[in-house]
Amino acid sequence: MAVFYRIVGKHRAATAMDGEAARKMGGRWNPQGVPAAYLTESRALAALEILVHAGWDAVRLPWVVITVDVPGEITDSATPRNLPAGWDDLESPSPSRNFGAGWLERSASAAILLPSAIIPEERILMVNVRHPDFVKIKISQPQPFHFDRRSG
Repeated sequence: MAVFYRIVGKHRAATAMDGEAARKMGGRWNPQGVPAAYLTESRALAALEILVHAGWDAVRLPWVVITVDVPGEITDSATPRNLPAGWDDLESPSPSRNFGAGWLERSASAAILLPSAIIPEERILMVNVRHPDFVKIKISQPQPFHFDRRSG
């Protein structure tokens, strides 16, 4: 079992792992219309993801952190060497979205470790919420998460 983290707005705590936010907006690794949940290997990277995507003003909002235990046997892994060229392009995430869409469609596993576009040496986990093994993932109760008030 590996431990991952997801930080979401307190108002989204109950639906944090349903994949709907990524389905509505699309993400780095999933196209719009395809649900997925994104986790990180550390609380710090999860917090950085919030700051990059929501901005510094977001630190004032109420947040929760969810700890998620994911069995290794339901997880695939990809490294920059076996990803398409341009996977980390910040202007056009099409190569990473196409890769993720193919992985989600094949449904070979419930989760895949991928490099973070923010810090490529760190990893995120994309979860296929429609995969039958999704039920093997253990999701903790949300806990309050507070950004350092000096950061905003």
